[in-house]
Amino acid sequence: MGVWPTPITLSLTWVWRLLPCLLLVDGLFILAHLLTLHTDWLTAAGFGLDKDAGYGEWWQYLKLAGGIGLLWLLLRRQRAPLYLHWLLLFLYLLLDDALMLHEKGGRWLATVLGLNGGWGLRPRDWGELIIYLLTGLFFLMSFTLTYGASERPARTFAQRLLLWLIAFVAAAVGLDMVQEIMGGSAAAAWLLLAEDGGELLIMSFIIAAIWQQTQAVYQWPQAQVQAWVQPAVTAIGLMVLFTSLFAWVQYATPGLIGNDGYYHAKMGLLMRQEGLTPTPPQLPFTILNPTDFYNHHLLYHLYLAWFATVDPAQDGGVALTAQMKLASLFLPALAFLSIWWLLRQQKIPWAAAWTVALFALSGPFLYRLSMTRAQSASLLILVIALHCLLQGKYRWLLPLGFIYVWLYNGFPLLWLLVGVYGAAAFLVERRWAWQPAAYATIGILLGLLINPYFPQNVTFIYYHLLPKVGTLTIPVGNEWYPYDTWQLVQHSGWSLLALAGGVLAWAGQSRPLDKRTLLLFLLVLAFGGMLLKSRRFIEYFPAFVLIFTAFSLSPVLERWRQRQPAMRQWLPLLWGLLLLLPLYLTLGQARASVTASAPADKYAAASLWLKGYAPPGSTVFQLDWDDFPRLFFYDSDKQYTVGLDPTYMALFDPDLYQEWVRITRGELTAPSQVIRERFGGIYVFSDLEHGAFWRVAAADPGLQEIYRDEHAVIFLVAAP
Repeated sequence: MGVWPTPITLSLTWVWRLLPCLLLVDGLFILAHLLTLHTDWLTAAGFGLDKDAGYGEWWQYLKLAGGIGLLWLLLRRQRAPLYLHWLLLFLYLLLDDALMLHEKGGRWLATVLGLNGGWGLRPRDWGELIIYLLTGLFFLMSFTLTYGASERPARTFAQRLLLWLIAFVAAAVGLDMVQEIMGGSAAAAWLLLAEDGGELLIMSFIIAAIWQQTQAVYQWPQAQVQAWVQPAVTAIGLMVLFTSLFAWVQYATPGLIGNDGYYHAKMGLLMRQEGLTPTPPQLPFTILNPTDFYNHHLLYHLYLAWFATVDPAQDGGVALTAQMKLASLFLPALAFLSIWWLLRQQKIPWAAAWTVALFALSGPFLYRLSMTRAQSASLLILVIALHCLLQGKYRWLLPLGFIYVWLYNGFPLLWLLVGVYGAAAFLVERRWAWQPAAYATIGILLGLLINPYFPQNVTFIYYHLLPKVGTLTIPVGNEWYPYDTWQLVQHSGWSLLALAGGVLAWAGQSRPLDKRTLLLFLLVLAFGGMLLKSRRFIEYFPAFVLIFTAFSLSPVLERWRQRQPAMRQWLPLLWGLLLLLPLYLTLGQARASVTASAPADKYAAASLWLKGYAPPGSTVFQLDWDDFPRLFFYDSDKQYTVGLDPTYMALFDPDLYQEWVRITRGELTAPSQVIRERFGGIYVFSDLEHGAFWRVAAADPGLQEIYRDEHAVIFLVAAP
């Protein structure tokens, strides 16, 4: 035993902190597979463990990549050939999973060798067995050669790892072949779960063993290990939890949440296909016309481009929708994780517990952050900026301002943040903190000037924000209107209750006025005032309420814990019980809102029909401005009358906008002539709720119905 370094004891301690986290994630994927298979709670096929390139496989890729990194560290320190053997083996496993090497090789061998099926196995299965045999022999030979050339610590580690590897092969190969032999029987479905679930679980034990060996070899002190492993493990655990909870909300519907997400999804795909400045949407009668177009979500679309791979014209939008739903899980989870990091860096006790409470504050808050829109990314930027302010790292506000401009046209919120910080600093310290405002302003100005859409971006921002500042005279989306009092209580009651608790705790403290807590209180007032004007600011209000309450209540809770030391072990249980009801209600409320979303394929058939029969560049006259995102999602080759926001047309040509409104309301007796002459419309697209227009259309010989389904009607505008 003398050859083993003493820190092996520490590694045993820490491996059992890492392993449960890995197994917890594995268990969540296994549970998601069962829910997908046996319930309608999760509808995304990517949660199936047997799905190629599914979410479970990506988790396995991540573990394999982590194992490769740890083996590289072992090889660098000890130079034992066995570590090189294991590194190459894990690299092969990663490539084999990601590139489907044994499946492709099995099919190729079955064709080349003319293999026949037998024993319940297909020819390709026999080909895969040959691939397994050849690769197994290669790595067995590699193991034999490197084992004799390595020292005892590496050998002992190899013996342990070999046992786990045998179990892994038994699950991956043995159960796979037994499943094929049994065909589509009920037992085969459980064998599939045992195979894929077993692979996940066994790989976690393997990674834990490699981690244990790495710590033993490097002899990391316990304090050093704790300093970076504990927050890393906590962050991973929280990220998994947050993603899982947002998945519970997100997958209440097979489609995207809301309408605008379909526009963003298609822009992400176009950016992937065409580059940073893809062909803009054809909205010639709006301030987003091709000449003046500004992509005010540029970085967000670039993020979506990483996920977007399949054009909706190929499969009716099924793949792209699934890819966007996956992309919509990570950004809100990252925003919540950034709040945990902020609280932790500010030494707020129970930072993780406080952050979990974000899910208990407001159903619409979770609903809107789950949309395929940039709100969650905007919240992430604001929390990072708040962290920079509290840490005094003002210079980081310059790149943040630049990024915010390229990300989302809500970047003026950064000015709000630094302005409130300046006010708090003045009230507490009697000084004007000009540096944050200066750095943020420089970053924002650079983002506006160094922009592929300059100067159109400046013009668009002016026109886009102007109608929202005063009283709205043109009907727009509900998000721009306020909640009534009872709606506010229903949707943000838990937030208001948390805010009341935070204010009472803050008012009862005898300490001098704290700049941090005052800053957060002023931010809550600012976002609360904005929420009273427009319900869309529910995206920010609950988050800043939680941060403020955590700051103001933490000293009170800490004093209580010190006075009642016997209660320390019961605090997590008490906190969980306290959150149980609001978590149940808010998650249920968010999920119910998502369930009410329009069907994923609402306009798929009609849009794809237009794409197939209408020439590219044809003008489609819509009767609803908010139908544009779905139409554009399926067919970006057409010109559309209005989209994204009706004010975009009203600002471009007020008279033309009023003409469009009159037509949609059925106020013109012969609309076809105006549609063709003023709008250049060749087709009219309508849902099934425009009875007034239909009545005049039926009497207009210039409008001919050429398509109808359960969701939409298309008219052809006859030539004069």
